[in-house]
Amino acid sequence: MTPESTGPPRGRHRLLRGLRAQLLLWTILPLAVVLIALSLAGVTRHRQAMTRLVEDRDRGVAAAEANRLGREIAQQVAVLARLAAALPAAELPATLSDQPFDAIGSFTGGLAWLDDQGALVAASPPATAWAASNTARLLAARAAAVGQTQYETDLPGDDTARLLIAVPASGGKVLVGALPVEALSLAESNLLLEGQMQGAMFVLDQTGRRVHHHDPAGLAVDSAVLGSLPPASTGSTYLRDRQGRELLVSYAHVEPPGWTLATVEDVHTITAMGMSTVEVLPLLLLFVAVVALLAVSFGVLSVVRPLQELDRRAARVAWGDFDAIEQPVGGVQEIDDLRITLAQMAERIRSYQSGMRNYLSAITQGQETERTRLAHELHDVTIQGLIALKQRGQMALKALGHDPARAGARLQELNSLIDEEIASLRQLIGDLRPIYLEDLGFVPALEMLPPQMQERHRLCLHLTVHGEVVRLAPDVEMAAYRIVQQALANVAAHAQARNVWLDVTFTPEHLILVTRDDGRGFTPPDPPADLVHRGHFGLMGMRERVLLYGGQLTITSSPGQGVTITAQLPLLG
Repeated sequence: MTPESTGPPRGRHRLLRGLRAQLLLWTILPLAVVLIALSLAGVTRHRQAMTRLVEDRDRGVAAAEANRLGREIAQQVAVLARLAAALPAAELPATLSDQPFDAIGSFTGGLAWLDDQGALVAASPPATAWAASNTARLLAARAAAVGQTQYETDLPGDDTARLLIAVPASGGKVLVGALPVEALSLAESNLLLEGQMQGAMFVLDQTGRRVHHHDPAGLAVDSAVLGSLPPASTGSTYLRDRQGRELLVSYAHVEPPGWTLATVEDVHTITAMGMSTVEVLPLLLLFVAVVALLAVSFGVLSVVRPLQELDRRAARVAWGDFDAIEQPVGGVQEIDDLRITLAQMAERIRSYQSGMRNYLSAITQGQETERTRLAHELHDVTIQGLIALKQRGQMALKALGHDPARAGARLQELNSLIDEEIASLRQLIGDLRPIYLEDLGFVPALEMLPPQMQERHRLCLHLTVHGEVVRLAPDVEMAAYRIVQQALANVAAHAQARNVWLDVTFTPEHLILVTRDDGRGFTPPDPPADLVHRGHFGLMGMRERVLLYGGQLTITSSPGQGVTITAQLPLLG
């Protein structure tokens, strides 16, 4: 793949990673999605609330109308019971139309007087209709048997339902009244239905047969759909008819005579009463567009442009122009806080660079000083010692022929001088590189330090080792030894201490070196770069050596409280 072919995808990737694209992807689009979701949820909740409201209303209407219809039928039962008590028990006329009771006119379907076997005794015209009514005979026999008012719905087939009411009377007789359903005040219920809902009302008997219906909305609901309603209860349910429509059915029990009054509404009609989603979405999308434009404008003016200017200034800082970040770039407060943080970091970098220059200068100077010292040591001590050895050897050689005893003394003196030179060279070599470190290891090399510190500096060194001692990598052992060596040199040169404690801890992950003295102490600087500015080149060198191996150096001290230096070197990875 050529470089030209890889350019456009990277450009598109960079464009997608830009702040404008990120602002659109992670702010505007989520906001739009949230607003649309909230609006749809609001529409859904509105429809649900509307449905619950209509459901409660229909259930209340059904219960109220069922109670009113039950009270009206109960009143007719009471009238029929008074009539049954007032009729003579014997020698009844053939017809009941001549009886002086005003209530006879309420039962426009007629009255019949039957015995306990259901045989017709007397009837209002036409008596032949009563004689042919098997329903009336069965109802009268049941009322006589149980001794309580009984009800039955009669559907003669002419689409006019009648409510038959049988009231027991004295002498085992039963008075049966035929009350047409249309004679009840259902017209008032129909008007109430038309005023409060857009649906239909049904009255069903105990077997689910329809005795009355009113359908101003033209739902044309099959009464068989309502056959699953529970008897003798009140409530609401949702049913689906043969056309697939979802219907809200609210029902209530009519007592007496055990009928069920049900109201039916199309659920689609109910939900259409609220604002439709199609009407909501244009307004919603317009609102989202306005919010998006405002957010993008705010982002460009207060975020994008200030960040671009901050990026340009940060690039100038990378080239050494540390003052470029000092002036504000505008925008939101967080961007200015970021600029201030970058300015502080630039100042730290500048201070660190200055300190490193001083440190490198001090290191270079220290190297030259050390070389000068080594040159003096070799010239003034080693070479002079070798010259003295040569002179003693020549003197012993001259005295060997004429004075053997004197020659022996010269050789003995020569032997002592050789021992002194060997010790001097060992000390010099030990300062350059510890002689026991490579052969015996880190801890044995440290164990040679207490007598040396006592001999050279009158300083008592207390060495303690914790954990399982293991051999480390050669470069790690050398770095750790130099850190300890520099810490002890600082104590000997500056601390004015009598004792120094060295704790060495081996863990599976780290080597921890802690040096602690009882000297005069000092106040450590907060930024590490100030170590150089205050002349603590030894501490700075220890820190750089620890950082080189991925470790951490901490300095704890205060005037009069000594100094504690903790170096932690990783042993894994």
